[in-house]
Amino acid sequence: MSLKLVRAFLVVGLTGCGVAELPEDVPNADAASVESPVIVGSVNWSEVTSLSSTSTQRTRSKAVGYLSIPAVGSRCTAWLVANDKIVTNNHCIGSASEAVGARVSFNYENGVASSSRIWYDCSTFVRTWTAEDMTVLTCKALNGYLPGQVYGKLTVASANAANGSAMYVLHQNCDYNATPSCVPNKKYSPGSVLNTNVTSNELSYNADTLGGSSGSPVLAGAGAANAHLVIGLHHVGVGSNYSTSASNRGVEATAIRARLAEIGL
Repeated sequence: MSLKLVRAFLVVGLTGCGVAELPEDVPNADAASVESPVIVGSVNWSEVTSLSSTSTQRTRSKAVGYLSIPAVGSRCTAWLVANDKIVTNNHCIGSASEAVGARVSFNYENGVASSSRIWYDCSTFVRTWTAEDMTVLTCKALNGYLPGQVYGKLTVASANAANGSAMYVLHQNCDYNATPSCVPNKKYSPGSVLNTNVTSNELSYNADTLGGSSGSPVLAGAGAANAHLVIGLHHVGVGSNYSTSASNRGVEATAIRARLAEIGL
């Protein structure tokens, strides 16, 4: 079965669960995601707020946000690629109608109260690509500033990653399997690249994700070539929860860059 068919199956199965819009801390909100949930081995992620404030990983994390998608009653992760442009998955938002009402909070982090979260209107649909499972949206300014002017933006690597190299995923999630009422704050998931040739445009890795991590940036780790640049767009997990044989997958950097170039980015 193709990954696209798997995603379609998951959309039908999961959106039928009666999950409401979830901009705030809704128990089991992640069930609305269409990503296969995969924890590889045991959970190995941490709050981004636990990272050193001067670390590059922490700096990069600021450009990643919680994407609320009320039109389909779901959430995903998104990241800034320009001052006013975010990238997420096609299976999260695949059309202008699904982008209606979409908004992103880049400070949806541990220690930030719900009332203190800042939300940007990112409902302007730019373009989507089904083969790369990728969508770009435009965000409006807030208080005179575009989100990228406040939180920075990420750069996509010009070359794909190497097998065995260090990597990490920055995403909005929590272990809702263990704690259904958990809050999907921004997380840092370290790991390594497993296979850069899973398909013609995908790499696999063993960093932990769950449903809701879809659309996250995969970055090269410290010491790797293209360190702290985006080497993938996370979009699917292959396996089951807490599996020692599972892996997660993302669209590779060269495919991302090719599509961004089509819209002048």
